Amino acid sequence: MKTAVRVWLIEIPVSGFNFFVLMNFVYEPRLGALVAHQIGMSSRILYISIFEYLLLRYVKKYETKDLVHVGFLWLGLTLLFEWGGSLAMGRPVEELLIGWNIFAGYMWPCVLLTCLLARLIVGTIFRPSKKLYTECLTD
Repeated sequence: MKTAVRVWLIEIPVSGFNFFVLMNFVYEPRLGALVAHQIGMSSRILYISIFEYLLLRYVKKYETKDLVHVGFLWLGLTLLFEWGGSLAMGRPVEELLIGWNIFAGYMWPCVLLTCLLARLIVGTIFRPSKKLYTECLTD
């Protein structure tokens, strides 16, 4: 769990750069708010999945229940950080809820699903730590 929190703490500044710099200053002026959101959230889904692969590659032993627990931990930490930070910055709730509208093309719920399920999918399908363990045995 400590390692999962540390990796989550690395993901936060990457997401901050993704949102505050790339989405707001690079994508949005050129492509509009919705497309900037879609690009930013798609890239966030991608790097969360990559972080999960790298994390699980170096965790020697885990069970499916561990993957589920960490998924809920990341989901909770992300929601707490996003809502707490946004409200502390003075963003109105109506502005926060825009990103939840998947029917309008927004992808925030997809990011939250990735926070919840990425390590379960990566850990059960790809089994990165098993590959590392096998590589060590053959060297």
